[in-house]
Amino acid sequence: MTSRAERREITQRAILDASSRLLASGGQEALTVRGLARELNLVPSALYRYVTSREELLNILFHHAYSDMADSVEAAHDAVPADDLRGRWRAFAYALRAWSVEHPHEWVLINGTPPRDYQVPASETMTSGIRLHRLLVKLGADTEASGQMIELPPVPDTIDLTQMHEFLESTGEKISVETVVTGVAAWHMLSGILFTERFGFWGNDIIEPNAYYDLIVAASERLIFGPEN
Repeated sequence: MTSRAERREITQRAILDASSRLLASGGQEALTVRGLARELNLVPSALYRYVTSREELLNILFHHAYSDMADSVEAAHDAVPADDLRGRWRAFAYALRAWSVEHPHEWVLINGTPPRDYQVPASETMTSGIRLHRLLVKLGADTEASGQMIELPPVPDTIDLTQMHEFLESTGEKISVETVVTGVAAWHMLSGILFTERFGFWGNDIIEPNAYYDLIVAASERLIFGPEN
């Protein structure tokens, strides 16, 4: 006989699976408690102990997507020896794309246009939502400390980087703003190519996607580390 905790876990897994099917078949607008109940062949009242509103359903999905993506990327990154900094970046980059390919609808949910009348809670974006950012800060700090970082131009004093400094302080890592800016630019290179692939933007039709991503990963690596010796 299954315990109450086991039954709850089974139900929550069923809710996530059904929500993923709704997202795939009908997009964000299909994510409602009534739609979820129909997908599970239940009356809405049977779901209320687990999901009481569309907002709560979206909270669950965003948390799961952020966490699952971060788990996958962190596992790939952490499998690389700590002193192989280029390898850690490549592992990060390729795991990021692998997750987006395996979970295209969830990737669009958390990276595309925000769902109508919904705001991701700040408590979510500042915990599971920034796990990968914290991982990149750690990689950047290790790269800077190793002396393998290319020489970077200083960031002009006229640019207000107050929020960036506050975020860096929260990580506890010692890292320069110049390194962070370079890392953010590399991150945006990866994000941009994933947008291109997911939404079919220009470029996706003129080069095979795997090869295109290889080029972007190589370019982002040179941006951070310079040419490989």
